[in-house]
Amino acid sequence: MKTKNFILGFVSAFCLLPSAFTHAATTISAVNRYAYAANLGWMDWRGDTNNGAVINATYCSGSIYAANVGWISLGAGTPTNGVQYQNLSANDYGVNVDAFGNLRGFAYGANIGWINFETNGAAAVDFGSGNLTGYAYGVNVGWISLSNAVAYVQTAPLAPPNDLCAGAIALTNGASYAMSTVTATTNGDPTLPCLTLFGKGVWFTYTPLLTGNVTISTCGSSFDTAMAVYTGTCGAMTAVACDDDNGPSCSGVNASVTFSGTAGVTYSILAGGYNSANGNLSIVATSPSNDQCAGALALADGVPFTMGTTNATSTGDPSPACVGSFGKGVWFTYTAPASGDVYISTCGSSYDTAMGVYTGGCGALSQIACNDDSGPNCASLQASVHLVATGGTTYYILAGGYGSSSGLLTVEAYLVPALNVIGSAGTLTVTWPGNGTLQSATNLLPVINWTDLTNGGGLWSEPMTNPAKFFRIKK
Repeated sequence: MKTKNFILGFVSAFCLLPSAFTHAATTISAVNRYAYAANLGWMDWRGDTNNGAVINATYCSGSIYAANVGWISLGAGTPTNGVQYQNLSANDYGVNVDAFGNLRGFAYGANIGWINFETNGAAAVDFGSGNLTGYAYGVNVGWISLSNAVAYVQTAPLAPPNDLCAGAIALTNGASYAMSTVTATTNGDPTLPCLTLFGKGVWFTYTPLLTGNVTISTCGSSFDTAMAVYTGTCGAMTAVACDDDNGPSCSGVNASVTFSGTAGVTYSILAGGYNSANGNLSIVATSPSNDQCAGALALADGVPFTMGTTNATSTGDPSPACVGSFGKGVWFTYTAPASGDVYISTCGSSYDTAMGVYTGGCGALSQIACNDDSGPNCASLQASVHLVATGGTTYYILAGGYGSSSGLLTVEAYLVPALNVIGSAGTLTVTWPGNGTLQSATNLLPVINWTDLTNGGGLWSEPMTNPAKFFRIKK
């Protein structure tokens, strides 16, 4: 069964009666009102003047009637933003109308199943004349011609779904988003801190994965843009950045800003026009991110790194060979300070982690280690791996969630150190690769008292006349 889902953000200008069984009076012509199928005969788009087919600028609703098969529903006609349906969840079939008048989606008849308006039938409505053209297709009934029906189409433009703060669209790091602001309104737009003459604003949000400079730009937009960035919630916001012209990324009349962003904080962005200018808006937000291999963060030997992965994506993530379902991966690199045993772990993370380790470079990686659960360092659901590393080699680490789970990730990589002790010219020198705390003890009998000597230096010297002692590295 084909199923669909509502998109959020309803525009009340096109609200039909809310019941799934009662619709506004049909908009189909009283004379030209029939579709035809060789296997079904004539189907009346006006079979009931209160519940017959309604064709709107963005969606269809109501029902068609055929004597041989009964009622065929076009949908309830109330997607929550008044624009369209998606094939995501049950009880949301419907026939839509796109900006060019093309019919999309599915109708349903209890006796004949699904009728597809998307299968190469060029089903469409002329916004000017109301004439329907093209064909719909049902697996059980064949092709249905629409060309003998005429509708009175309501074509008033809809404001975009992100016209108000509550409908803000989330931006993905580094991915440009384009839209028209011609039908945007100025309703609810605050006065920008850097500009009084502002209007036709639309809203976005952006949540950086890592703390660092965030740049948001409207470079390449077709009109004189202005923009402000806020923290807080709709109706209770504090401005953190604002620009009209000549920002850090765009010269001229396209706005851009750079500010210090905090990992995990959601920022609201209002982008619009100087003096309500409007047109084709292009907006992009960028900040340091290890969501992709190219932005992998370098791990220091033996130093844990913690970050939230809730806003990570699964874009470009390979699937580690040992994991059946993987997503929301983030990338790290680790360069072994010397050859030897290396352990990489996600012990202490707040969710069910999985991990793959690779050699090579982004775009040409070869997996050499993988773990989902109960690796050498972590029991249960946190991943860890062991590998025999070559000194100076950089390894890529992809850490994510089983089943795309996410949360607070802790990742650590360390080389098991080998101490090198040399006595020369009255001086005892101890060296070791990587980080760690050098400790000493005067005996190895219980209870052993280890004393910290130095942390992370990789080098320790003392006179050989000192009392004999034992050394170890503590990670």
